[in-house]
Amino acid sequence: MSGIRISTLGEVFSPKIIGAGFMLLWALSFSSAMAFAKTLSPDIDSVIILFMRYFFGLIIFSPFVFQAGFKGFATSRPLLHLMRVMCVGLAMGCTYYAYRNLPLALATSIGMTGPLFTTLLSMLFLKDSVSLPKWAFILFGYLGVLVMVRPHEVTLSLGVWVELLANLFAALSIICVKSLSRTESTLTIMLYANTVTTLLVGVLAFSLWETPENSDLIALAVIGGLGVFSQFCSVSALKFASPSYLAPFEYTRMVFAIPVGYLFFQEVPTLWIIMGSFMIVGATYGLTRLEVSHRSTNQ
Repeated sequence: MSGIRISTLGEVFSPKIIGAGFMLLWALSFSSAMAFAKTLSPDIDSVIILFMRYFFGLIIFSPFVFQAGFKGFATSRPLLHLMRVMCVGLAMGCTYYAYRNLPLALATSIGMTGPLFTTLLSMLFLKDSVSLPKWAFILFGYLGVLVMVRPHEVTLSLGVWVELLANLFAALSIICVKSLSRTESTLTIMLYANTVTTLLVGVLAFSLWETPENSDLIALAVIGGLGVFSQFCSVSALKFASPSYLAPFEYTRMVFAIPVGYLFFQEVPTLWIIMGSFMIVGATYGLTRLEVSHRSTNQ
């Protein structure tokens, strides 16, 4: 992938640095979407929220759908697209269950083990090589997460196992996207993800349907737009860098959540949150420096 370039940026930055930039945009848009989700009425069923997120996202994405037409769905790998959609759906379902049945801090800390799963699966299925310094930065970043959330003592309840399953399905989805990105365009990957998921979740939402209030509909529309943008960023990132390299950048969504929480919900960060944020920033900076040093050595 080292030969891939994006206009002027490709002349200055390596593909991995471009991928890291897309991941930072993903983290920012994801954190913003979660902030809007916090404003939704607690009476709205999780399945309806999931459906509306993809429904509004599909509306925003529709100009690209109409422009591409049926040609946009042309693929030689329909089963891998379907597997990816199923993994995403299972990951979201497991995540909702875990967050409803575990303390928030504990669910968050377990949820942040996702990069560890992604790195391991990337080594197994994509044959990525992960050096000891990279592993050190990945683990240091997760330690920063633990410092931020300070979870309660972990007991192996059903919720813990379900949250771990969510991470496994999410990691499998990332591996699917990385494999698809080698032969499929970003548009095709997003077409399948948004249309098929909307249809599948819509079937479930139909039996539970209750029309949200207007204020909730506005928030859901914004969440849908942010969801499409974050999806574009994550798929684009995987076109330029390996999942094992990008995985620790997932931790930065915790860092972006701090200013979002402060600006919109007047949530003042504690000393522990600030310390953990510095650790996460340090881990991602260290990974970036490794890549820059590696690129300089090879030039």
